Amino acid sequence: MREEFEKLATEGKIRAKDLDALEQLTESGYCMHRTWGLGKITTVDTVLLRFLIDFPDKPEHSMDLGFAAKSLSPLAKDHVLVKVATDLQGLQEMAAVNHIDLIKLVLKSYGGSATVAQIQDALVPDVIGDDWRKWWEAVRKEIKKDGHFRVPVKKSEPIEYNEEVVSLQARLLGDMQLARGLKAKLAVAMEILKSQDDLENVTEAYQLAMGLLDHELPNYLKNQPELVLDAIFARNDMRKALRIE
Repeated sequence: MREEFEKLATEGKIRAKDLDALEQLTESGYCMHRTWGLGKITTVDTVLLRFLIDFPDKPEHSMDLGFAAKSLSPLAKDHVLVKVATDLQGLQEMAAVNHIDLIKLVLKSYGGSATVAQIQDALVPDVIGDDWRKWWEAVRKEIKKDGHFRVPVKKSEPIEYNEEVVSLQARLLGDMQLARGLKAKLAVAMEILKSQDDLENVTEAYQLAMGLLDHELPNYLKNQPELVLDAIFARNDMRKALRIE
């Protein structure tokens, strides 16, 4: 197919800069349009210089090759949105019994990371038909314990998938060290408290967290006393657990 497109470019029928995009679209067979949604490329017509594409509300839609190169994004056959269209039952089975692989599939579809909102948009309502919140809370606990995923405290930040395994304790302590300001560090400290049963070394984790909180406290005493008080409560919970007077 590449050779045919190159010949069309040499003849001046398509732009040379569109070659890579057209090749990717043809190889994948699926695409995304920002208005019409997921499309399946059913025909590549090098005579009339067009694609025929099945969109949900526009079956057999004809699109000029040049316009397609500019307006369509190719999707791999294993992209979660393609799987929704081609293997919905398989995804529903994964959602029921294999949460880790399903979330891994979604994240890899978006380059290795995705926000909770993106995950929800990909799976609801076709894969997860009802009670998304209950399903997600259970899944979130699972992936937090799995060493391949980084689950941020802030819901607006993307969840990441990594091939390398990193322990929950290392991820949480890393997040706390990177968190800016007392409010952000307190949020991670609360996650550490909630995750104590899954930590490798609770003493080490609590001591580091307490030290980071103590370092921030003096900067907020005057302007944010309520935040300081919450941080002291969290620190004292850790001290109590470690039996520190």
